[in-house]
Amino acid sequence: MNGELDLELYTISIIGLNNSLENPENDSLKEIVDNFQELYEDIINDLNQDDIQFNDYYLFFENGKNVFPQYIETLNEIKTEEIKENVDSLINIFENLNKIAIAFPSQEDLIK
Repeated sequence: MNGELDLELYTISIIGLNNSLENPENDSLKEIVDNFQELYEDIINDLNQDDIQFNDYYLFFENGKNVFPQYIETLNEIKTEEIKENVDSLINIFENLNKIAIAFPSQEDLIK
């Protein structure tokens, strides 16, 4: 990415995840895991760059502080053995994103 959050990939991934949570299938979850993994790696890459669009990330992580724990909780409730590997991968990604969200500077810190 170029210092900007890929909101399209995030939106597509969230929609796919929500649909899969209603009717979990291993094939569709694998694609969602791949999308979230790509998004996570792009975010890490961007946050390690000098030229970052902090405003995009601020809103993303402020929202994430609310939704990431909810997804972690929901995913932890899934006990279907056939999709366990993909569910565990998603939990790991959301836990990592949540850690970043908690540590991300507040809007006041970004203005300084």
